[in-house]
Amino acid sequence: MSGATTASYAAYAAMAAAAAYSAYSTVQSGKQQQLNANAQAEQAQLDAKTEKSAAEVQAERIRKLARIQASEANAALAKSGVEVGEGTAININREIYQNAEEDAALTIFGGANRAGRMNLEASNMRLAGSQARSNANAQAGATLLSTAGNMYTGWKTSAKGSA
Repeated sequence: MSGATTASYAAYAAMAAAAAYSAYSTVQSGKQQQLNANAQAEQAQLDAKTEKSAAEVQAERIRKLARIQASEANAALAKSGVEVGEGTAININREIYQNAEEDAALTIFGGANRAGRMNLEASNMRLAGSQARSNANAQAGATLLSTAGNMYTGWKTSAKGSA
């Protein structure tokens, strides 16, 4: 084997090793991007659950305050001599409970709406991670194919030169 041939083989081996390392690094980067996106998506889903739960707790708090307010209104009416179980007292209680239930329902709806947006964001993060990994795999494949093509072209050129 001549020195030029040995140098050529060494150059090809170096090119192949560099291409393999580049492809491996690219694939690993894509995997890491996907893992990061999945972790962010998990956090967004946890935030969505927390948001929904917090809205339900707040709605229950609104209902509890309405019960307290209705009790206080009944006590004030009873103290002034009004019959609590009829007429104006019933209308006052009905209005307190209706307003509270409307506020509670809007609070739950708002929490569910925010949770839905967070879940959609989580889904989009997972999709972005998957796309990053696919792109990295495609880029790694392109690197290997390009290097193989360059090596083949170099081999064909050197084979013509030595013939």
